[in-house]
Amino acid sequence: MAPQLIQLQKRSMALAGVVMTVYLIFHMLSNLSFFAQQSFTNFYNWYNGGIVSWLVLLLMTIAVLIHVTAAIRIRKVNAQARIIDYEKHDKFKIPTVFVTLSIIFLFAFIVIHVVQTVLFDNAELYNELIQLFQSEIMVLFYLAGLFVLLMHLQHSLANVLQTLGKTSVTHHGLVWLGVLTLIGGFAVIPLYIYFVMS
Repeated sequence: MAPQLIQLQKRSMALAGVVMTVYLIFHMLSNLSFFAQQSFTNFYNWYNGGIVSWLVLLLMTIAVLIHVTAAIRIRKVNAQARIIDYEKHDKFKIPTVFVTLSIIFLFAFIVIHVVQTVLFDNAELYNELIQLFQSEIMVLFYLAGLFVLLMHLQHSLANVLQTLGKTSVTHHGLVWLGVLTLIGGFAVIPLYIYFVMS
């Protein structure tokens, strides 16, 4: 693959990642309105009541496809170009099979989450969310998905910083802070429902 094409793939992957990250922030903040039931109900009645949610879903689907396709192509090029295996010079190496499985799990988590959301009764969304997270299995599944998402976001943002020449402990500390805040915002709702509202 030509260097220009590789750079195009990297930019496409990064741009799609930015779009998805902006959506995650929006999604997390809108979810936190759960703690004000009327605001939560009003927002999601508007959001799911028209074409907005379908347009957002279409945009996210396109972004995920671009991101995944670019990642696969870049990974293939990197594997072919690698002369010395990382294991020989890295102190710590996560086996490739675990990385692949975690990405497959993350993709499955996203698909299941979207399907659940689409199948929710909009008129009973608040109560259906409570019912969903009263299940220990669903809480554990959701938290596992968030953990994999956390690791993926941290790794991706760290790579972006390295590409920009930002390698200081402070910059990487800020990445961890931002990612943990985002994931914590998602995790607090199922944990609250399971431990407080059950």
